[in-house]
Amino acid sequence: MLLPEQPWPDPALTKGESRGWRISDIEIDRHLAQVSRAGRKLALERSGFALLRHLVENAGRTLGKDELLRIGWPGRVVSENSLAKAIGKLRQVLGDEQAELIQSVHGYGYRLAAVPEALWQPPAGLASADSGAAALPDRRRFPWMPAMLSLLLAMVVVLAWSASRPIADTPPASTPAAAPGVDVIAVLPLRDLSPAASLGLLANGYSNYLRDQLQRMPALRIVNRAESQAYLGDHRDPGEIARELGANLIVDGELSHVDDRLRVVLRLHDSSGRIAGWSKSFERAPYDQSLLLQDLVTALFASIGNQPQRWGGDSRRGLGTTNEDAHRTFMRAATLFGGNNDPNSQRRTIAVLEQALELDPDYADAWLMLGGILGGSGYYADTTEELVAGRVRAIAGMDRGIALAPDDPLNYLLRSEMRFLYFFDTAGAWADIEAAAARTPGGESPALLVWKARLLASLGRIDEAIAVGARAIALDPASGARRNQGWHYLAKGDTRRARAVLMLQLEDLPENPHSNFYLALCDIFERQPDAALRRLEFSSTLFRLLGTVIAQHERGDRAASDIALNKLIDQFAIADGYWVGAAYAWRGELDQAVHWIERAIRGGDSSAAYLKFDPLLGKLRDDPRYLQLLTAINLQD
Repeated sequence: MLLPEQPWPDPALTKGESRGWRISDIEIDRHLAQVSRAGRKLALERSGFALLRHLVENAGRTLGKDELLRIGWPGRVVSENSLAKAIGKLRQVLGDEQAELIQSVHGYGYRLAAVPEALWQPPAGLASADSGAAALPDRRRFPWMPAMLSLLLAMVVVLAWSASRPIADTPPASTPAAAPGVDVIAVLPLRDLSPAASLGLLANGYSNYLRDQLQRMPALRIVNRAESQAYLGDHRDPGEIARELGANLIVDGELSHVDDRLRVVLRLHDSSGRIAGWSKSFERAPYDQSLLLQDLVTALFASIGNQPQRWGGDSRRGLGTTNEDAHRTFMRAATLFGGNNDPNSQRRTIAVLEQALELDPDYADAWLMLGGILGGSGYYADTTEELVAGRVRAIAGMDRGIALAPDDPLNYLLRSEMRFLYFFDTAGAWADIEAAAARTPGGESPALLVWKARLLASLGRIDEAIAVGARAIALDPASGARRNQGWHYLAKGDTRRARAVLMLQLEDLPENPHSNFYLALCDIFERQPDAALRRLEFSSTLFRLLGTVIAQHERGDRAASDIALNKLIDQFAIADGYWVGAAYAWRGELDQAVHWIERAIRGGDSSAAYLKFDPLLGKLRDDPRYLQLLTAINLQD
């Protein structure tokens, strides 16, 4: 039965000992942390189960996104994109494709629009007659099992689910062949060897976590989750699996328990023979899972990362170090870095990299990684002054790293982006593009063309940008060039081509926040703000808030637009103030728009590079102050 907004839970659920709930033909067993539908057990990730349980316990009440992020990923900083993705998967598993059970309250959160029926715990020793649930494991035999059951709900504090698409019924497309010098690695699903098959959820989480961490390693292409998952329980020779997947590196292993400890056996195979294969066993108590994960990642990083083209010593390229303490410290930094949108991870990693450089001031890898983090999202900064100082340090780090190791074209492209996006140094940016081209076979690569197209668009040369972007797509359809191509078509007002190319991008990157934001803008330009609000649920926090400001303004809901705008300012004023200015520009509040964009330019906000072609600024372009803004970043005609 669907119901309007009202408080919950039903007092009946707070009496006695219930084992879970029933909603129509869906049963939720809170003891076994599992969900079934019409008697069939459903495959649900632990974050999804935690979210479903909290929605059921608070049925009828709108739950804010911040609250649900704390429930699904306790103690971990993740984007709202993770929440939208988890809710989408939850709806798919429950057969709620029309979002009638788990309803979106746009801009705020979600609520469960049904009355759950309590399922009561049967007498001791008996299984539930109507649900078919298995009896609980014998706690005398597995004394650590109660802690593990709690862990299955809370382990998302250390497990980051991969941003891959759900497993399709049809075979997924093969991972594209790697560029020369780039290894391809597949992390196969870790096997559950426990007698009661109680570690399957944990094994799946470990596999996803390892896959996510390896994505940070340079010159390494990751086989996507959908392809790897098909090999669950496949006991064939790793070399044969590697050939089928187009990979040379295979990671596999299994989870089991030894007395009151959890054991993980992890193996690395290299069909090319360049990296020494190994099999290692790791054991920790159930409450030490974060340390166990760190052990696994460190072991993989030490063997795979300690190679030329990555983080290892290479006397020819000058990237490595002969100082063992410096190398250990650098590897700790590489393990610590949890992503470019986690402020605490950024701060910790910067501090550890500085320690590595104190031990070896000529450690090129450390300089380049430090420059990359300081020149990234900038969320480590608490003030505009700290952000500007970080940008300056980023360029200095890249300068030092490139001077020590001048052969890698990607480092020139990264410095080119920093020069233009943070200091609007067009001449320096072009010089680095030319330096990268001189070090690239054939003078072109997908990465080089993607950045060149972005730079051309920033200079107002949209048609040239689209032509260069098309060459990047032709070289590598998976390069991400389609996302930028959609943005550039939007600059021309061509929503038809923008939508077509962005939908193709979603086939490779279904959860890409930029692509979903640009698609929402297509909806807005086509006067479909409600469709835009639905699409924005799959974007990042930044773009969801920005898009909500615009969509609610188009719907005529000033109050909702103001709420989203205030949240946007609250969370992103320092590193992303340009988008606050863009929101004001869309609403026609040009004084505020100019104020925020001027502030963004002073603070080195990289998005100011969109100023010349950003389709959100249409109402600002006839204002005489617009030319002054262009002049401030050397983009006047």
